Amino acid sequence: MAFFRRSQAKLESTTLLRVGLLNPVKTLDPRDAQDTVSVFLLTQVFEPPYASPPDADTPPKALLFEGPLRQEGARDGRSFSGRVRGGLKFSDGTAVTPQHVASSLMKAEGFASQAKARAEGDRVLFTLERPNPRFAIVLSNHFCSVVLEKGAERLGTGAYTVAPGSTSESMRLVKNPHYRTPQAIDEVHFQYYPPGPGDSHDALIRALESGEVHYSDALSRDDVGKLQRARKFFQPGISTCCLFFNTERPHLRDPRVRRALAMGVDRSEITRISYENALAFTATSLLPPMMGSFRDGIRTSREQARDLLRETGATLPRLKLLLPWGPRSYVPHPSQVADALVQQLGAIGVTVEKVPSRDSEDFYRQTAVGDFDLCLIGWIADSADPAEFLDVCLSSRAVPALGKSPAVRGNMARWSDAETDQLIERYHQDAREDSKLAILKRVADQVPLLPLMYGPSIAVCSWELEGFTPAVIGFPRFGELELKRSLTP
Repeated sequence: MAFFRRSQAKLESTTLLRVGLLNPVKTLDPRDAQDTVSVFLLTQVFEPPYASPPDADTPPKALLFEGPLRQEGARDGRSFSGRVRGGLKFSDGTAVTPQHVASSLMKAEGFASQAKARAEGDRVLFTLERPNPRFAIVLSNHFCSVVLEKGAERLGTGAYTVAPGSTSESMRLVKNPHYRTPQAIDEVHFQYYPPGPGDSHDALIRALESGEVHYSDALSRDDVGKLQRARKFFQPGISTCCLFFNTERPHLRDPRVRRALAMGVDRSEITRISYENALAFTATSLLPPMMGSFRDGIRTSREQARDLLRETGATLPRLKLLLPWGPRSYVPHPSQVADALVQQLGAIGVTVEKVPSRDSEDFYRQTAVGDFDLCLIGWIADSADPAEFLDVCLSSRAVPALGKSPAVRGNMARWSDAETDQLIERYHQDAREDSKLAILKRVADQVPLLPLMYGPSIAVCSWELEGFTPAVIGFPRFGELELKRSLTP
């Protein structure tokens, strides 16, 4: 009986935080993660050298390094080094070395496509493929998280580690005993709540309202409006939902055809499906508002769209519209948006067939093969650098291909344009506003994609969660937070 009382007391003292999801976790390797659910979970387990800053002008906070990068060599913006912080350990107690950092980074395609890393003494030396004055921001990306591989296990330096028995729909994280600071929350459970009919999110809404779930950033603004018993946080968006045109398809190579299709879409009506205040979220540019403003000048006119199609002489076949595998922050109701696109393009005489995807692996396989005409998807900023956002969505190197890392395959338009590549290269090097605008003007002229709507940054949490402040970019680190009361799992 005494043993039972001691065991029960220990169980009741466990502080458990529950996180609600609308998509299951897809991978446990941060270097290959692209879906936001996986990245969110892995943020608790792994750490990159730096934390994401709130904007491109703020220096990133050092996590695994002792401080800012040091410029090396000719000081040409291509050689840097960072000193690894002493006393760091992976979750099995292995001390973190510069060799660990360098070798892990070189296995991440998102990093290796931009730079090389090697260990030298207590520092990691970086040699960049091209000058980048904001290279430290690259090292804040989730794909730069440092991983120790031990057999089938992947270990990190974050506050938590994945517990045995976890599944993609129910992931249990427990304390990393070797983390450098104490964690007030003992366990974090990531739980999947499948959407219901018509992309409804009622199951997750009920779980938040009842207190079963303590945190979620998966709901839309309108969904959050149904909650009465939770704290709500709204911030400007860091993501953009787009309709991508597969520019490799023979019937979509003419920019006039792509412009006609874009003019047939009413972006305000599309946005109204997801947000009551459609005007605030209707997109006018690929970049989300926090990265600057631009108007692409594309206006809805079905009559002009039909005339332009006739002018091109193009005969369009039935177009395949590839859909995402589930709700995204920038498109909370993908099937409803797809239905509206089918209807709107049908009004200009274009027949569209919806092509669903089973999960993220199936979606990216289909984009890599390129057997689609249109693609409904978006991009969420991995860092505060607009150059990186534009690079991932538009550069030739980011065209999806089988075997390519998700971190460098966001160009769903399969847009391979030398002028766009040169403009992006220039912006990477000089970070000038006019260089950024030149890229956006090229996109507005050639229309490889149509920005549809911006995704807001929304978080909901219980009143018991202390210390939470929403980040503009990135995810909360639960090792830094606290729950007011203990909960029994």
